[in-house]
Amino acid sequence: MRPLSAALALGLATLSLAAAPAFAHHSFNAYDMSKTDSVSGTLKEFRWGAPHSSMVLLYKDKSGKGTEMSIISGSPLMFSKQGFVPHDFHPGDKINVAYHPNINGVPGGSMAALSLPDGKTYSDAEAASAVPQGAPPAQSR
Repeated sequence: MRPLSAALALGLATLSLAAAPAFAHHSFNAYDMSKTDSVSGTLKEFRWGAPHSSMVLLYKDKSGKGTEMSIISGSPLMFSKQGFVPHDFHPGDKINVAYHPNINGVPGGSMAALSLPDGKTYSDAEAASAVPQGAPPAQSR
């Protein structure tokens, strides 16, 4: 019976080590999840890819200067579950994005929600689960 217990313990330890990178990968430590900003801008690029999709958005900052920001978002599977396909995203589209800002102050962050010109909307459930209770509503840039 003792060798079976040792084998079971070794198996469980191996599984937990294998799962650790998956948990670490989905960390939101680079973003201020207690804040949600929103911005309207022009889609420059959308990268439909695993493990995360991302976009580059052109917008005007508070001084009116044209600026770029990068927004990371959920996986293609998360988009697909909400009815999106890669050709839904076109450079030049005017879009609205709600996001959790980068903690380092660089424009951009982790997407919370997105709305496209055709009215399609996306909400990132994984990011929503990382938002602390009682966080304030989105603020526009």
